Amino acid sequence: MPRTAHRAHASTVGITKFVQKSAAGLLMEKELHTWAARLQNPEHPFVAILGGAKVSDKIGVIQNLMNKVTCSSSAGAWPTPFLRRRARRW
Repeated sequence: MPRTAHRAHASTVGITKFVQKSAAGLLMEKELHTWAARLQNPEHPFVAILGGAKVSDKIGVIQNLMNKVTCSSSAGAWPTPFLRRRARRW
C-alpha cells in the first residue's frame, strides 16, 4: 500500500490503482513547507495537541517535539496505556 499523508482513503490510495502516475498536490507541498519552517524555528508559546490511537505512531513525534514545545496535551485513545501504567505505580 502506498504511503499517504493520513489514512488509506479512496481519494488518496484507491485512485492510485487506476492511474499510472500519482503525486502529492500543491496543498501538501505547502503544508510540508509550513510545518518544516514552524518546527525549525517555532514561535512561543508553542503548544502541541496529539491525538489518535496508535502509540507506536506517536513516539517519534513526541521525541521530535520534546525540546521544541512549551507544553503538550494528549487526546484520543493513545494515552490510555501510559495512564494505566501510571495508575499501577500508585
